[in-house]
Amino acid sequence: MQRVQAFQACDDDRILPQARTALFDHGRKTEHVVVLLHGFTNHPGQYREFAPLVFARGANVFVPRMPEQGDRDRMTRRMADLTAESLLARASEAVDIACGLGERVRVAGISSSGLLCAYFAAHRTDIDRAVPISPVFAILKLPYWLSALTAQIMLLLPDMFLWWDPRLREAQHPATAYPQFPTHALAQTLRIGDDVYADSKREPLWARSIAFATNKNDPAVNNRVTEEVCARWKCRRPDAVSLFEFINLPANHDIIDPDNPRARTDIVYPKLLELIGPP
Repeated sequence: MQRVQAFQACDDDRILPQARTALFDHGRKTEHVVVLLHGFTNHPGQYREFAPLVFARGANVFVPRMPEQGDRDRMTRRMADLTAESLLARASEAVDIACGLGERVRVAGISSSGLLCAYFAAHRTDIDRAVPISPVFAILKLPYWLSALTAQIMLLLPDMFLWWDPRLREAQHPATAYPQFPTHALAQTLRIGDDVYADSKREPLWARSIAFATNKNDPAVNNRVTEEVCARWKCRRPDAVSLFEFINLPANHDIIDPDNPRARTDIVYPKLLELIGPP
């Protein structure tokens, strides 16, 4: 709990109240603890309706804020400082803390944090279950090699802040998430995916189990690359690896945040609870 408090102390007055690191605590070490990792340019408030559902099933739930995100100023430039190393360090610390909150650690995350979940499944032996949701192994519908090349070019060029939706700009929802993203930070997150993609070819899966979740109509990622990573691990450990594809959702990447007008949480949440597993 002291480590939780130290983690929460990183959230100063610049951070939105709803964006601060959250702990849903039963007051004791539970059989399972679930770490929920928010998406790129979002914050822990993304799980404000989902986390209590997980908690109600008997698990302690830890929702850490990732670095440089959750600022009161939606037009902040602080994400320009984001690196793959800083993301991994913060998320790894959250998982370390979770080991003291429950006997078995389960971790779920969306988008760039889906990559973090897959990374932990490939590199840590203390993960009971990983649930990568819409992981960004390749952006848009690009083949992996072209997405990886695009990321390398982005890192060579000057950093640029681009609108997620050039038509809506600041009016885009969720209203507290950043409406822009820096190209260097996006490329940094893709570096994590590159590591997992390479590991899936030659390294074992160390987590006890992993369950991927994708949206068939996701315009932001190439689901075929996720299927490729999943298939490689499934060949080695068929009983430990699964993939579920939502086929009846609208075109949308963020299927978690209830403030996203295209999120169908009535469909998504029950399935994610099933994938995370029983308490």
